Amino acid sequence: MDALDSILTEALKTLRPTSEERRKVQSVINLVVERVSSKIRNLGVEAEVSVQGSVAKDTWISGDKDIDVFIMLPKWLGQEGLEKTGMEIARYAAGANYIEGYAEHPYVQALIEDYRVDIVPCFKVEKPEGLISAVDRTPFHTLFINERLNDTLRDEVRLLKGFAKGIGVYGAEIKTGGLSGYLCELLTLYYGSFKSTLLAIAKWKPFKVFVDIQRYYGDLKEPLTQFKQYPLVVIDPVDKRRNVAAALTLQRMSELIAASRAFIERPSITFFKPPPRRSLTVKELEDLLANHGASVIVILTECPKLPPDVLWGQIHKSLEGLVTLLRSYDFNLLRASSWSNEKRWIAFTVELESHLIPKVKKHQGPLVTSGSDSINRFLKKHVGSPSVISGPLIEGDRWVVFKARPYVDARKLIMDKLLQAKLGVYIAEKLSKGFEIYVNDEIKSLHRLGEDFTKYLASFLDGRPNWLK
Repeated sequence: MDALDSILTEALKTLRPTSEERRKVQSVINLVVERVSSKIRNLGVEAEVSVQGSVAKDTWISGDKDIDVFIMLPKWLGQEGLEKTGMEIARYAAGANYIEGYAEHPYVQALIEDYRVDIVPCFKVEKPEGLISAVDRTPFHTLFINERLNDTLRDEVRLLKGFAKGIGVYGAEIKTGGLSGYLCELLTLYYGSFKSTLLAIAKWKPFKVFVDIQRYYGDLKEPLTQFKQYPLVVIDPVDKRRNVAAALTLQRMSELIAASRAFIERPSITFFKPPPRRSLTVKELEDLLANHGASVIVILTECPKLPPDVLWGQIHKSLEGLVTLLRSYDFNLLRASSWSNEKRWIAFTVELESHLIPKVKKHQGPLVTSGSDSINRFLKKHVGSPSVISGPLIEGDRWVVFKARPYVDARKLIMDKLLQAKLGVYIAEKLSKGFEIYVNDEIKSLHRLGEDFTKYLASFLDGRPNWLK
């Protein structure tokens, strides 16, 4: 056995669910299925209950706490009937501890014996062509995978999921923008094994990869046009119109490619089991910030009560608005990131070359040989302007002017203009009620937010992927 096989064997030992985990999962499934079935009988409705997701396909990995239970209802009920009847059944099955979410259909997310159970009403359709919404497609995914996976391939899928999780690119939710479990299954099927998949990924080029297991498209022109905005295209075997990799961001795809190359060159169990970041003391956080060099700003505000995907969509949009604001006023941004505990706090973190910039900036105008109209417009705008410190004057062969920047301190800019940036509407509402700004060593006081935040900040300041040491 070579070093690589030894590492994969070791990884599989931690990725395969134990018999005790399987027993607990089955116990929760039995409980929920019985509750759903009981309510179906009580209502006298025509419906079926079905377990879906990675548990149904036996591709789940040890430590997973997610179970998907689908309530399959007849199409004749219509959307209103699905929501009324389906959600009544789902609420009953969930018990006391649950929240409601909404994708294309409403669903219930219950916490049962420490497992997160999504109870999802959907329409029962006989063929994929009759799909009404995305969740109606899920049973066909389960069927497709189960017809093609054997126990060996299931372990290969677990390796890919474990690798993706270890390097931080697992999860198709908006917060992560990574690989879904179904995408991992399809890639393993397509390439044949974990090692073959990684060898292929190492050669990927964003916007140049097209996977079509069912060979729906003979001519690549159509799909490459239809899906041109996606860095990776993997056609759904049960729906040729859908890209299974649509959630994968360019950032996460690039991280996956880099990690795959690094693992192939230097195999290590670290890719599957990265060392956990430890919590920092106030002194350690203070030292980290003092020695960082660049300026770091954290904006803290309260968190709106929203489903995670909606919340992170709002957070990403607001972070983009903040970045655009800073750049539009000449602050040289190095990086930007965000954190939330999804309950009480949101933190936006930006790293600038400096949060203080010179008062004066040079603004270049037209060449002296340019047309009279453009030169006259430039001169008319700047001669006598209160924002002009010096000029207009000729420098070399070009008109230039030296202007006063309206903001030289990023803190002041954020205080005055943040609410005018393009923000998510729910985030803007919270920001309008108040936010706090922390610059450099002031950030150490945010140690009070707890271990999760200090680990996030330490990771941000370090910058390196967790597998690159």
